[in-house]
Amino acid sequence: MKRVKRILAGIIAATLITTILIGCGATENTVVTINNEKISEPLYRIYLWTTQQEFESLAPNIWDMDLEGKKTEDVAKERTLDSIKVSIAAKQKAEELGVELSKEEQDQVKEQAKQIMTSRAELAKQLNFKQKDIENFLNYGAIIEKVIQKISENYVPNEEELKAEIELITGNYEKATVKHVLIGNKDEQGGDLPQDKADAAKELADDILAKALNGEDMAELAKQYSEDPGSKESGGEYTFGKGEMVAEFEEAAFTGEVGKVYPKLVETSYGYHIIKIESRETGEPEQIKKDAEDLIKKRFAGNELTEFGGTMKVEKAEGYNDIHIIRNEESSTAAPEETDLETETVTPENNQ
Repeated sequence: MKRVKRILAGIIAATLITTILIGCGATENTVVTINNEKISEPLYRIYLWTTQQEFESLAPNIWDMDLEGKKTEDVAKERTLDSIKVSIAAKQKAEELGVELSKEEQDQVKEQAKQIMTSRAELAKQLNFKQKDIENFLNYGAIIEKVIQKISENYVPNEEELKAEIELITGNYEKATVKHVLIGNKDEQGGDLPQDKADAAKELADDILAKALNGEDMAELAKQYSEDPGSKESGGEYTFGKGEMVAEFEEAAFTGEVGKVYPKLVETSYGYHIIKIESRETGEPEQIKKDAEDLIKKRFAGNELTEFGGTMKVEKAEGYNDIHIIRNEESSTAAPEETDLETETVTPENNQ
């Protein structure tokens, strides 16, 4: 049950998307009407496909699960409606605030829509959408970004929430630069080495650690001994932030003394690591503060749109119940590209 609740919470956060595709004067095959905005079946299906990508990223067998007594597909369809309601809220706010796209921005949208129709020709055929539909999708996606920016300009975070946000995001700015040598302790299939080879790997790792602690050049040691193809030729060097490396490696990099070799072997699922901490950065306080303010403001604006969208009247047409998730290779496993139908959320959880 706890796992189901976590998945449901992730779905709700992931699918209140900000790119929008609404209205367009479509009356044929209308499947839902929200605040007098008629949503055609192709437009709704694009929304649903986008939501589907979010769901499938949470669990590979998501469609075979029930979420708190509901079929996953039904939850996805409701989350899609939530997305459209937020979209309509953004459209109406844009009119109220005098927000619109420039000619240059509209031209960029047309070019991107053209690229999507080329790269996703099979998907367009499946969902029966045309290039104009994608143009509207992207146009309103750009509008919502401007609306959020406009609303956020009028919000001033208080000291308490600013302090909390700074504490929350500061870790994202911490980076470590290390040089390391990897001695693997697994075979090519990822299985354990025979005992004699495992002992030899451990003995070699101990020997290299001793050399490093005695001041031998880490870059040269990496080039000579390391079994990490990603860093061997660059002298074993990596620069990374928290959450980017396996836990044991990260702990050594962020707790070890800067300028020194970590005094113990660090064992991970990859093998034995000999690590020297070259430097650590914590980020510029002023930049962190500015970013924290921006996040709080955008969260406020996102909440405004979400609350406004929640007040809207939804009328489902008869054909709404006939729409289902398309479960096949094109719609469920294809990786989104930069020009694909990617979206982001306006919910607080995703603005951190």
